Amino acid sequence: MKKLLRELEEMVVDAWPAPESEELDGWLLRRSGGPSRRGNSVATLSAGDELTLEQRIAKAETWYGLHAQAAVFQVGPCAAPKELEQALIAAGYRKQAETALATAAPAQVAASTQRFLATRVDEKPSEAWLQIAVGQSRFAGTETVFRGFLQRLGSRARFFTAYDEQGVPAAACMGIASEDRLGIYAMITLPTARGKGAARSLLHTLAEGALREQMRELYLLVECENLVARSLYARCGFQDVYKYHYRAL
Repeated sequence: MKKLLRELEEMVVDAWPAPESEELDGWLLRRSGGPSRRGNSVATLSAGDELTLEQRIAKAETWYGLHAQAAVFQVGPCAAPKELEQALIAAGYRKQAETALATAAPAQVAASTQRFLATRVDEKPSEAWLQIAVGQSRFAGTETVFRGFLQRLGSRARFFTAYDEQGVPAAACMGIASEDRLGIYAMITLPTARGKGAARSLLHTLAEGALREQMRELYLLVECENLVARSLYARCGFQDVYKYHYRAL
């Protein structure tokens, strides 16, 4: 199980490449700008022995401070060293955005969903996709940051859009390939389209695409407090594997 957790955590870090990063004795300091916690936090999967924990935290705080940002730490089951969580709590870092990583077999998701709305898959982000994925998301004010992220992903990204009966874009999400897994990111349904099967249509199309590409697993990240989304994903075959959170002052 420990090997699997490590593999999954490394995959999640790799799936969201930051434009600026620096290694700190095993940690990875990431800076992207914009609202992404993942792209603006410390990945703590490894820790060398060159620095004490106190020195390590202080250096991370200094690095982010030089960029006028507060240090934020991503803490999951493989966070190192093992004393990190308690050290952050003692220093006043508060827990934020507890998130679950859930996985499912593509065949199970395909069997548990159906295409209620018309869907489209593109190799490049269409204007319809950007209209929802950027215009209706927390990246609305930082589109340049998001476009830079998409450029860094390159051919690893697949762009999924669902359309209502009038042919109007209703929902969008992104698939990010990581060897034989396909991650589901940036799932957004417009308020006017909710309850009409848009998300399930996208999941069905994602699962079909994963099967065509011979991907063995789908995965997604969902904040634990988003009970509606978690219930939907569970009904579609996804099961939690682990949880992680952030610590910020």
